[in-house]
Amino acid sequence: MKISFIVSEDENLGVEFLSYYLKRHGHHVNLIFNPNQFNKAYARSRILAKIFDWDKINMEELKRQNPDLIGFSCVTATYPWSLSFAKKIKKVLNKPIIFGGVHPSLVPEIVMENKEIDMVCVGEGEEALLELTNSYEQGRFRKDIKSIWFRDGENIIKNSGRSFGKSIDEYRLDRKLFFDKLPRSYRKYAYFITSRGCPYNCTFCGNEQKRKIYADKKNYLRQKSVDQTMLELKELKNQFKTKRILFVDDVLTMNRKWFKEFTEKYKKEIQLPFTCFIHPNRFDEELAFLLKEGGCKLVWYGIQSGSEKTRKEILNRHESDMEIIQAAKLCRKYKLKYMVDHIFDIPFDNNIIESIKLYNTIRPYMLNCYNLLYFPTSKIIEHALRANILNKDDINKINRGQTIVYQTGILSSRSEEVRNNYSKYALLLTCIPILPAKLIEVIIKNNKLINLFSRLSLILIPIVKVFLNFRVGHGFLPFAVVKTEIFWIQRFITMYLKRKISFFHKL
Repeated sequence: MKISFIVSEDENLGVEFLSYYLKRHGHHVNLIFNPNQFNKAYARSRILAKIFDWDKINMEELKRQNPDLIGFSCVTATYPWSLSFAKKIKKVLNKPIIFGGVHPSLVPEIVMENKEIDMVCVGEGEEALLELTNSYEQGRFRKDIKSIWFRDGENIIKNSGRSFGKSIDEYRLDRKLFFDKLPRSYRKYAYFITSRGCPYNCTFCGNEQKRKIYADKKNYLRQKSVDQTMLELKELKNQFKTKRILFVDDVLTMNRKWFKEFTEKYKKEIQLPFTCFIHPNRFDEELAFLLKEGGCKLVWYGIQSGSEKTRKEILNRHESDMEIIQAAKLCRKYKLKYMVDHIFDIPFDNNIIESIKLYNTIRPYMLNCYNLLYFPTSKIIEHALRANILNKDDINKINRGQTIVYQTGILSSRSEEVRNNYSKYALLLTCIPILPAKLIEVIIKNNKLINLFSRLSLILIPIVKVFLNFRVGHGFLPFAVVKTEIFWIQRFITMYLKRKISFFHKL
């Protein structure tokens, strides 16, 4: 069977897992990629986005691939475009369409309201999609496959979820699927993941809700064997010439025994610098030593708020201020650079100065600022309703991905208020790593100085972050972003000219 996956904006590890598994069982997989140029958080222009619109080019490529099944994998941010393109497809191709990924898994009933969507995969998709494609090979799509919802005339068949397998070692990444289409920087600085699930249930990210999808909740958190991890990392290093690894596990150090074995073998067999995520209350001297010995150059952990009360009562994060401070001390002791995140507009989190004081105490090498994004069914929505930040109409927008995204906005009904809050403090927080601690102490005691920062242009934030990326050893990142945009502009022009030449040849 032939299946074409359609992905927007970035490399999608979930699709790579599906592609590898389906190919391994004899099916044919293709990729349609939309770079979504000039419609991203860091580069947004309606005029340029309309000029560099890949939909026509991708539609022609999809016709050429002529798949038996079309699959979309999307998160909340990419769901609106995915739905829009699916509707365009249905106007010209009579092919079944299945949606999967985090957003459709959380609100499948809302996704299935759209007549263009024939199926939704709820949760992990390897086994479900293999069963689906195998049934097609036998004559028709079965409609009793666990973890998949089906459209059956005017009815929706809501099949139950399935249990997890005993091991995720057999699930590997088909890196060539994306590497053959994306700029070379994706090979050079590669994502990698060793686990599935997260040991925590932060209210803003929806892990608690994702757990509820599955029939087997006890095995939600799983990790590959160290030997299998080494095998795949060697492939990245040797076949694709990768120079640095970004581990995107929620907490790479969550299993101490596993991590000891991992660092010992990684140091001997891989020897590539890496970045990873940690958690302050699962971090101690032994883990800091192991990270340093293993070749870690940067650790990244979320704090989100400098208020211990907010973290505990609103975010369901139970690390204390002392644990956060101790984590920073250990990083400095073992010469591990560390980066942290802050989220603006958390319900009931009204004391930004409290956060600034904590960040000024730990002095991270880089501080990323974001506005709170509400994801479908996340628990923090309940707090936002109590705080009168959200209403029912806003929740409807969240479920349909109709938010203003990323750094400078949440929902349209509060956009100006949110922008004002972000613009007042974001530059100051971003500058904490490069300003003297004593100067920060002076600034937060003087409203005139705080207001001075609020009047400066927000364009200074990415400029400061370029400098800080070099400071943490991620100097390649700003250049990679620029090169990626140039790559897609050149590719678009090339494809556009080919289409025009082909058109004239036919005349």
